Amino acid sequence: MQHVRPIHQIIGQNVKRIRREQGLSKTTLARMAGITRQFLTSIEKGASDMKVSVLQDLADVLNVEPAVLLIVHDGGEF
Repeated sequence: MQHVRPIHQIIGQNVKRIRREQGLSKTTLARMAGITRQFLTSIEKGASDMKVSVLQDLADVLNVEPAVLLIVHDGGEF
């Protein structure tokens, strides 16, 4: 049976990867998305659930469709 990662871990990995690709600090992304830096850190670690509105806010700031944050990427840092 294939191991399936929880969705909040997938979202966190994608937020972190895209944030870094865009050269944004955690502080900047958090401020622009209207959340605390601590909450963003928790999201990126895959340790927090979030409302759909937060997912949408993060996607808007990162200039991606929310669905992009749900895509499973093999390999790379987790």
